[in-house]
Amino acid sequence: MFKIYKVDTRSKIIPLEQARQLSGTRTLWLSGHFDPLLAEHARNLRHRAVPGQKLIVEITNPENPLLPQRARAELVAALDSVDYVVLGNGTNSDDTSITERFIEHVLNRHRAESSK
Repeated sequence: MFKIYKVDTRSKIIPLEQARQLSGTRTLWLSGHFDPLLAEHARNLRHRAVPGQKLIVEITNPENPLLPQRARAELVAALDSVDYVVLGNGTNSDDTSITERFIEHVLNRHRAESSK
């Protein structure tokens, strides 16, 4: 028999000032759009997580987001490897190429299915 635990991961979303206070401890700070959150993002975050170190992820804003920033933050916060999430004000293009490849893949599949 499986037990189901309901965990509200939104409590992992913290204000920027609180995250800055944690930066004095062993932390790794990563940022990205995560728009949308892809399996490749989740794998990258899992591989970057180190035991004994807090992983803080800052959610930045792309020019034309697919999802609202808060929704993206909640999705990233649900990952076990992520300790805290911060809503960033700036932009970061680290994961832009991943998102662009994903969008191109979806469009190509749609075009292929439409031509059948």
